[in-house]
Amino acid sequence: MVEPSHEFHLLHVTQSWPAPDYDDPMYDAIKADPPEGCVPDDFGGLFGLRCVRSAPTLLDAVAEVCHEVRTAHGLLMTDLGIEKLWEWSPDGRDGFGATIVGQLLLMASSRGQQLGYDIEDLVRFIRTAAAAK
Repeated sequence: MVEPSHEFHLLHVTQSWPAPDYDDPMYDAIKADPPEGCVPDDFGGLFGLRCVRSAPTLLDAVAEVCHEVRTAHGLLMTDLGIEKLWEWSPDGRDGFGATIVGQLLLMASSRGQQLGYDIEDLVRFIRTAAAAK
């Protein structure tokens, strides 16, 4: 079975001020060796990747690239470039709505870790809040 191809932007947005810009030397290694299917790009001064990745779902594709970037370069990618998080589109697991869900999950992961929550805390919260068994 051929997996669908997903296009997305993945940005490194930090909570520090001023945020590092695209030309910061911390990005030299990933610019020289980006994940497969990704091209480094300047997103209004922020470092980001334009990616095309095959995976079962958009969230799987995003997670794979985030994992590769974190393990190879130590960067926690935190943003899919969605500015209006309150917008919604019930267009399925690979549409704009899925991009919004991915954005919210990346933000929760990044900000939760800054507050001392670990991944298991966040998963437990989602399971409890959603009444999952």
